[in-house]
Amino acid sequence: MTIEKREENITEELFALYRGYGYQRYKPGRFEEYALYRDNKDFLINKNVITFTDLNGKLMAMRPDITLSLIKHCASLQGQTQKYFYNENVYRPSAGGNNFKEIAQTGVEFAGNISLTDVAELTFIICKTLSVISADYALDISHMAFIEGLFESYAADGQPLTEYLQTKNFHDFIKLAQEKGYSEKFIKAFEFALNFRGNAREYISEAKSICLNGKMLTAVNELAQLLEIAEKCGFGDKINIDFSATANADYYNGFIYNGYIKGIPHRVLSGGRYDKLLQKLGKSGGAIGFALYLGEIERYLIKDERPIDCVIVSDGNDVASALMRAQQVAESGKVVYVSNGNANKP
Repeated sequence: MTIEKREENITEELFALYRGYGYQRYKPGRFEEYALYRDNKDFLINKNVITFTDLNGKLMAMRPDITLSLIKHCASLQGQTQKYFYNENVYRPSAGGNNFKEIAQTGVEFAGNISLTDVAELTFIICKTLSVISADYALDISHMAFIEGLFESYAADGQPLTEYLQTKNFHDFIKLAQEKGYSEKFIKAFEFALNFRGNAREYISEAKSICLNGKMLTAVNELAQLLEIAEKCGFGDKINIDFSATANADYYNGFIYNGYIKGIPHRVLSGGRYDKLLQKLGKSGGAIGFALYLGEIERYLIKDERPIDCVIVSDGNDVASALMRAQQVAESGKVVYVSNGNANKP
C-alpha cells in the first residue's frame, strides 16, 4: 500500500470517527490577519510566521495554526456546545531547519460548557485516533493545575522550574532550591513530578501523597476520575501520567495530552484544555482539543509499505500483454512493478 493511499485511509477512518461523535468539519481559509498570531505568539509551536501584504494593504499570514483561527471565527458560545474536526495544512519552519514546510494536521476542538463527560469523550477519541495509526500507542496525560499548585505552594518562579521539569534537569533544580531555600517537602514533590512517568493506575495514590495544597489535590482527583472512566472503557492501560509535560499557563488549564506511536521518536499528537485562550479572544466558556501531526507519522507509513512481489519487464513489442499480466498479479493481492527493458528495477 502506498503512503498516499494509507494516509487517505487514515483520514477517512478518522473523519468517520469524528462525525460519529457529532463533530462538524471546519474548513478555514489559508490566510489570516497577522495580528491574530502576533497577539498570541506564545500559543504557537513556533513563533515564525510567513507574512505578506494583501491588495488592500493589510498584513496577512499563512496559517501556522488551526485552533486560533477556529476559536476566532466560531460563533459566540453563550452556553452552547460546539464540536469541530479539521484536516488542514499549516505552514511552519521545519524542525532544526531554516525553511518553512507545509505540514498536514488533523484535529478536534470542543468548545462550550465542558464537563467531565466531555473530557472523557475527548480522551476516548484521542485513544481511538492513535489506534487508527497503530495498536501500539501510548497517551501521556498531565494537569496544569497540579504544576501551578506546586509552584504556588512556595511562591516559586515558574519560568526556570518549568524548564527544569520539561528537560528533567534535577541537577540544576537542586542548585536553585539551595539558593532559594526551598523546603524539603517542595523538593520532594518537585522531584516526584520531574522523575515519574508511569502507568496511571500505579501513580494516582502516590501523587495524592505528595500534594502540597488543595489545587494540586483537585488536579489529582480529576485525573483519578478520568482514569477510572478510561479503565471501564478499556483503554486505561494505554495512559501514563507525566507531570513533566507542561504548556503555556497563559493559555492552558486542566488536562494536557501527548500521544506517541511505537517506532516514532517524537510525539505525534498533542492537545489540552485552553479556556484562557477563549477568554483572551473574547469568548466565554471552555475549550479542549488536540492535533494529530500526520507529517510525524510519515516514517511509520514508509515502514508499512509492502515490498514488490513481482517485476514484469516489457520490451515494448507487446505492451498490452504485459499490462494484462500485471493486472492479474495485482488482483491476486500481490504488488507488481511494470518496467521497460531499459528501466532500473526496484
